[in-house]
Amino acid sequence: MQTSELSRGGTVAERSFIVLILVGIAEVLVGLFSFSIALMADGVQSFADAVVSLIVWVGLRISRKAPDGKFHFGYYRAETFSSFVAAFFMGLLGVAILYASYLDFLYPTEIVNAELAMAVALIAAAVALVIFAFKRRAAKKYASLALKTDAFNSVKDVLTSVTAFLGIVLSKYFNIAQTDAVAGVIIAFFVFTVSYSIIKESSLVLMDACQCGDILSDIENVAKSVKHVLEVHDIRMRKLGPYLMGDMHVVVDGQMSVKEADRIATQIEEQVKKEFDEVTEIKIRIEPPEPENGKHKTNLVIEKKREES
Repeated sequence: MQTSELSRGGTVAERSFIVLILVGIAEVLVGLFSFSIALMADGVQSFADAVVSLIVWVGLRISRKAPDGKFHFGYYRAETFSSFVAAFFMGLLGVAILYASYLDFLYPTEIVNAELAMAVALIAAAVALVIFAFKRRAAKKYASLALKTDAFNSVKDVLTSVTAFLGIVLSKYFNIAQTDAVAGVIIAFFVFTVSYSIIKESSLVLMDACQCGDILSDIENVAKSVKHVLEVHDIRMRKLGPYLMGDMHVVVDGQMSVKEADRIATQIEEQVKKEFDEVTEIKIRIEPPEPENGKHKTNLVIEKKREES
């Protein structure tokens, strides 16, 4: 199931790449024809987003590879690493857009064929909005950070295309020559904001950070619901692409047989995987209770129950 989900996620990124390339070509050509730096900047960042989608697609394909002698836990983190690389590339393109906009601000050029440029910007915004809705649904369905990165790109595409449209309108019809360049600067800062957010999130995942407090308590409750489990502690999880892997310590009666303890561990693992689709593996460490005043906690609990009865 995991491999098929990654495959479908890769298909989303692949189709997005094709659409963005076509949009970028249209924007750059019309931008050159109309002398609109904002439209050209939007076209360049469409190409950048196409490259991001390509990187995400490659990362998702690599993630589908089975574990081997070198990568014992599989290639799931290739998906997260691809997000990091894509965001870094976006940042570099943001620098290029900012520089081009700065030059146009100093030496503004008059926009020609403004109506065509505005129409292309609006079409680009509409296409980006459709792509965003498609990617967002896929990212949520497959719990993919890489697709989430791609979806953020599409939000930026909508905003940058609308910004380019407004810059052209103000420059052409309100005779404010620098607004086209200002729109390019705003687009660049959109790029920087999204890049920073994605780099931060992917870096935390690559460093084994897991902001998953809710699921930890839920997993603990699932383990405690299994018969003969006395205590659960030290639950640890890590993200591997769209999935979670972890371990926990479970306390059972110290007099229990190895076979029975293994049965409990297997039952906990199966129940956790059943309740949480994103958990791909969880190791259970069975422990006896810690001694207390020469007696095991378990024995104390049993004696207390006997006294009460």
